[in-house]
Amino acid sequence: MFRHQLDKSDSKTLNLLWAYHLVICVAFYFYVLANGGDAITYWTEFEVNPNMTMADYFSLGFGTYFMYVLNYIPSKLFELSFLTGSVAYALLGYIGFLFFYVIFKQRIAFNSKLFQLNLFPFIFFLPNLHFWTAGVGKDTLMFFCIAIFFYAMQQPKKHLIKILLAMFLVYFTRPHIAAFLLLSFGIGYILDGGLKVYVKIFFFIILVGAFVGFFDTIMLYLRIENFDLETISSYSEDKVSKLSRSHTGTGVDISSYSFPLKVFTFLFRPLFFDVNGVLAIIASLENLLLLILTAKFIWLNPIKLFFKASYFFKSLFIFFILGVISFSLILGNLGIMLRQKNMFIPALLFLCLWAFSYSIQNRTANSGTP
Repeated sequence: MFRHQLDKSDSKTLNLLWAYHLVICVAFYFYVLANGGDAITYWTEFEVNPNMTMADYFSLGFGTYFMYVLNYIPSKLFELSFLTGSVAYALLGYIGFLFFYVIFKQRIAFNSKLFQLNLFPFIFFLPNLHFWTAGVGKDTLMFFCIAIFFYAMQQPKKHLIKILLAMFLVYFTRPHIAAFLLLSFGIGYILDGGLKVYVKIFFFIILVGAFVGFFDTIMLYLRIENFDLETISSYSEDKVSKLSRSHTGTGVDISSYSFPLKVFTFLFRPLFFDVNGVLAIIASLENLLLLILTAKFIWLNPIKLFFKASYFFKSLFIFFILGVISFSLILGNLGIMLRQKNMFIPALLFLCLWAFSYSIQNRTANSGTP
């Protein structure tokens, strides 16, 4: 697909990335076998309920039931092992990395360094990005779909099939993420200075119609009866309570946190003061890197960059903000935070690297150095 856009150096990097991803896939497989998890249930559900058909699962609704639909043929009909399923999902995750890689290569003109290390393609080897995209689960599927959606939205007319495929899978797996994607790119298009007024009005109508169509589904999926402040507050408190320290070993009680501290916790914890094992140490190192990159990004005045950038930057910025605000309010478990934020970290990394590149480009233009 990308042979005309990638060179031999890229191919070497991507081969290494696949080997790295596959190693983490095996590690994830043994981790799940030892500690349990949803991944096993997604693949072995049919042993527990052998009389259920694919249509039965589809009729039950979204989320977990749709995962049973996706796994019905490979797991029940083909009787593929959980290891085989893990590798198949890992391939989906890797394809997501491939699409993100091409996006970064095409849109970021100047590479940046941190501690004398080129950030691209180094950031594609962050372990947490791979760990939650290397096995059976919603997180892998979301990473795959979001990557394809981001890539396709650069040229929507050319990649309409990719957009429809991504939206179909996201809608039935996590409908609120589908709404975030539509909302962010819809607003991004409307704010694009290059579009004519009638085109913006057209996109606005589509955006409102899509949101109205998604609204009831999202409310049902999230089990929210009314969309008012009191109900939303109660929903948030209930979610936090279920994921508090008293219920889970990696929980943090965020009920007393200020909103900025909740955002910080979602994006950058666990840090070293949260370490309780080897995996936490690795996650802490990665979060420290994200914290440094985000601090540099904020220093460059992201609001100013937002109004100067293309609609693609605007869209990823809005998608990232929507995700951070919503998830930071309800999650109180560091392990779940690591998984859920994987949907938004590629957007953050793109925003950071594009901002760094833009800053280098401006300095180069001002100094007159070619």
